[in-house]
Amino acid sequence: MPEADPPHEALLVFIDLDGTIEDSRADMADAVFQVRYKLDLPELPLSVIDPHLNRGMEHLYRNCFPELFENAEGNEQRAALERVKQAYEAHYGAHIADRTRMYAGVPEMLAGLAGRARLVCFTNKPEALSRLLLEALGVSQHFAMIMGGDSCPESKPSTLPMKIARDRLYEAGATVPTIMIGDSAGDMRAARDFGARAIWAAWGYAKAAPDPAPDAVAGSPSQVLGLLGL
Repeated sequence: MPEADPPHEALLVFIDLDGTIEDSRADMADAVFQVRYKLDLPELPLSVIDPHLNRGMEHLYRNCFPELFENAEGNEQRAALERVKQAYEAHYGAHIADRTRMYAGVPEMLAGLAGRARLVCFTNKPEALSRLLLEALGVSQHFAMIMGGDSCPESKPSTLPMKIARDRLYEAGATVPTIMIGDSAGDMRAARDFGARAIWAAWGYAKAAPDPAPDAVAGSPSQVLGLLGL
């Protein structure tokens, strides 16, 4: 007789959001353009903004609005950061999926994974915005949890969000076979440090193989279930 499919509890899958589930760069860049305009800052070309769209929110704020931080120190730095954060999140949240699209095959991949594992969205995008985006894309129901960049005191590539998610979904300290699917070096580093099997989403933002090297490479979302033997 063939073996029965393992229960959901037998596998934990973390999956990145930007560059893995969807391409949100157009909407994120539009938010930068609009907030710079509202703050009376000169226009920046997309070529300057684009490299900073997938490296965490504080990196984006400091590098896409550098004028606000140049001569600020201490409390002024924190105030400038909060000012940009509020303006950016307000605009981006109102236009969260105007031009953002899931990669082909991702809805099927998520449905397949959610039917066989507990699925956690693990991203450096703020949790509230991540939740809003997944709802707008119509796939939020597949996730047991969302761990955003502000969900706990540390963010990717720290493994703390992964440990917190595991301990909330299972008994604290439980040993659970774990997978990490993502497009960036930070995803691969978090997987390695956590002891998870790393699958590089080669269809995403990164065009060169990340360091550390993944355990497997998926050229498209349709290949993921096969790589996992599901």
